Amino acid sequence: MKRDMGCAIKLSSLGRAYGFYDHPGDRLREVLFRKHLRREHWALRGVELEIPIGETFGLVGENGAGKSTFLKLVAGTIRPSEGSVTVGGRVAALLELGAGFHPEETGRDNVLMMGALNGVAPSRMKEYYSQVIEFAELSEEALTRPVKTYSSGMFMRLAFSAATAVDPDVLVIDEALSVGDMYFQKKSLDRIMRFRDMGKTVLFCSHNLYQVRSLCSRAAWIHEGKVAAIGETEGVVTAYESYERERDALAREIAAPVVAEAASASRSSAVSPVRLVDITIETSDGINPAFVETFQPVRLIFDVESHEEGRAFHVGFSIVRNDKENIFGSSTHFVRPDRPLKGRGEHRVAVQFPRFPILSGDYLISAYVLDDTGIQVLDMAERVRPFRVLHVGREFGMVYMAHEWENAS
Repeated sequence: MKRDMGCAIKLSSLGRAYGFYDHPGDRLREVLFRKHLRREHWALRGVELEIPIGETFGLVGENGAGKSTFLKLVAGTIRPSEGSVTVGGRVAALLELGAGFHPEETGRDNVLMMGALNGVAPSRMKEYYSQVIEFAELSEEALTRPVKTYSSGMFMRLAFSAATAVDPDVLVIDEALSVGDMYFQKKSLDRIMRFRDMGKTVLFCSHNLYQVRSLCSRAAWIHEGKVAAIGETEGVVTAYESYERERDALAREIAAPVVAEAASASRSSAVSPVRLVDITIETSDGINPAFVETFQPVRLIFDVESHEEGRAFHVGFSIVRNDKENIFGSSTHFVRPDRPLKGRGEHRVAVQFPRFPILSGDYLISAYVLDDTGIQVLDMAERVRPFRVLHVGREFGMVYMAHEWENAS
């Protein structure tokens, strides 16, 4: 691993492969017969990334995506199979719980060993040890026992305290804050935020997307060993959440009984006297934008063509999340049942959202032409016109609900 004080972390064409054999004896056969029997699995490949000094950077992705390999490469505990890792300054890493601790050694000896491995000078070792113990809040009796006798919470306290007391320039954290009691989780988060405020670089990996959103200014989504998305945290986490919802919805569909084909149709195929021609999303940023901001004025426009002079009809729509959950729907029949549209030719109706209340996610539009009763569907286009919503605030869920906080005591 290279050192570069100009950039906190730089990954160039980074890849890591793990070798394995189908049979235990293949390793020996490979040596004896000089025949290549080793198979490779690329846990990570082709990663290009730069993290500037002082940034708190998030890492998200499903289990097995390559996140832990990514963090180990940055921490220097494993070497890349291809490409390079460049890190500026001292790195402290909290990867697997208690990684680097010897289970047979006492807590005290493990702390001293951790200090030595992280370059703490002998003249400062006593001060380092005192800082670790003060933060970990473990008893002297516990520190004289082998760490294999510790609970997971005690392990986490000592490992986090030892890793962060070395005053690192780069702090790498992998799911460590999910272990331990609420008191110490809060204490650890406060320390991470102090590191961030001091201009240190933090690489934070977690399945707790709320913490990633709150702590990190940028993030990367790792998927099947590659960077699927990188950029501002809200956009990356939203893309990852959308992928997870689609995957879960697909799994539910496979597990559920088969439903009628018409239920999943995206477009009506029947010949109708009234047809949907186009659906348009209009914002201040233009027509059919890829992104819509929460609270931005949004106008949905529906172009319809009627082929019969006396045919009366209504127009309805639904905003659908990418896992097929209906978020909101309405129809002209709901507000003006006695005033349907009529007449041969082209018609345009629109619905206005002065402050679009939907929160971050990927969405689509379903539109329907209904008869004069609002019951029979004459034409439809389901789950078309995809768009993504990004919310810059901290609220989460599907829609924003106007609210006010007050002191009720």
